[in-house]
Amino acid sequence: MAKIPEKHEYIARRRVARKLSLMAFYQWHINASEFSEILLYYQQDEDMAADLRKADASYFKALVERAIEDADSLDERIKPFLDRDLSQVGPIEHSVLVLATIELQHHMDVGYKTVVNEWVNLCKRF
Repeated sequence: MAKIPEKHEYIARRRVARKLSLMAFYQWHINASEFSEILLYYQQDEDMAADLRKADASYFKALVERAIEDADSLDERIKPFLDRDLSQVGPIEHSVLVLATIELQHHMDVGYKTVVNEWVNLCKRF
């Protein structure tokens, strides 16, 4: 019986990591801040630090770092699937597309249905 709470906690921590990564990548997208500045903010701001403690922090860091490092190549990967120019996609939707693409490409431990569901829900939420 102990495995069920652990699994639920794992899922919840990943969910919070996705939410925070969306917020962080959006922040980078709008302000062009360095990842180190964004991470410092999340560690020092009382509310963000509380959320970060609830998250899978390494997953959050991995998603955001890769999104920032590979932003241009990820944009090129996404463009063929859009029905409009990338400049016409809102920053939240753009961030969701980039982060979901990273998760689909580099985190094979997460099923594609989970990835799509989680990111669509975050897109609706924000």
